[in-house]
Amino acid sequence: MHRAVLSVRGSDAAKLLHSLSTNDVHKWLGSGAPGLAAAFLTTKGRVLADAVLWRGDDESEVFVDCPAAQSAALLRHLKMYKLRSSVKLAARDDLEVATFSSAAAAEAPGAVLAGGADPRTALLGGRGVAAAGGGPREAASEYARRRLALGVAEGPEVVGRIPLNCNLELLNYVAFDKGCYLGQELTARAKFRGEVRRRLMPVALQDSDGAVLHSAARALPPPDPVPDVPPLAGGLPDVGAKLVAGKKAVGELVAVDAASSVAVAMLKLDFALSGEVLDVDVEGGQGVKASPYVPPWWPVDVLENAD
Repeated sequence: MHRAVLSVRGSDAAKLLHSLSTNDVHKWLGSGAPGLAAAFLTTKGRVLADAVLWRGDDESEVFVDCPAAQSAALLRHLKMYKLRSSVKLAARDDLEVATFSSAAAAEAPGAVLAGGADPRTALLGGRGVAAAGGGPREAASEYARRRLALGVAEGPEVVGRIPLNCNLELLNYVAFDKGCYLGQELTARAKFRGEVRRRLMPVALQDSDGAVLHSAARALPPPDPVPDVPPLAGGLPDVGAKLVAGKKAVGELVAVDAASSVAVAMLKLDFALSGEVLDVDVEGGQGVKASPYVPPWWPVDVLENAD
């Protein structure tokens, strides 16, 4: 899973997390929702770490499900801004993030300490914080396959990027009405000026021989959230590989996993949602084509705004 768990405990825990994250922590804690998607940004508005917040052992504690590679940086970030707040911060090495094929599985008695439906989209299944080495949960490869097929990036795949380019507002990470938080200027400007020219999208990686080409803007989402894409004959291309159409660069691969022949790519929207049949080659991919498609959780207005 490559995730870690931090604990934020104390009477000022909610206040600290609210001031540093993109979502409305106070509103969440006052609701019945088990989890909250949120991102922590740098002062320049780039993603420092994506996270899912869960209610902790008592009302004063929040568990932060975050990328393992960014957990130390996020812990330093929280410590730097806590100042005199009544908050205790700790890495919880005794806990781990668990994923499940459904929300019901995550909500089963004893499955997790805190969890439920993935707050980003129900199509991702269930998720939660559990005791390390605890009870049954799905294999990491199953979660990776489902996540990539849905075009959802996380962890190092979004670090350093602009939140809206990573679809964070479409995945319930951002509350535009919450007021000030660290790094909000870039996110707010991109939203209200309509300056989102690139977005992450799922792309089916196919061998050039027999590749099925289509219009991503007009294609219906696959009936199964995890489409059946045959494995590549020559192996997967690398993260960072350029996507080229008509000798012009139109994007790059951001997330690739051996569990799936679907990757996530950052694509120019004027190309990806043009309505034209897309013929995209993966540079250095040894005869591999990338066929973008619109994930089923995208709201209709993303396509309408592209017209």
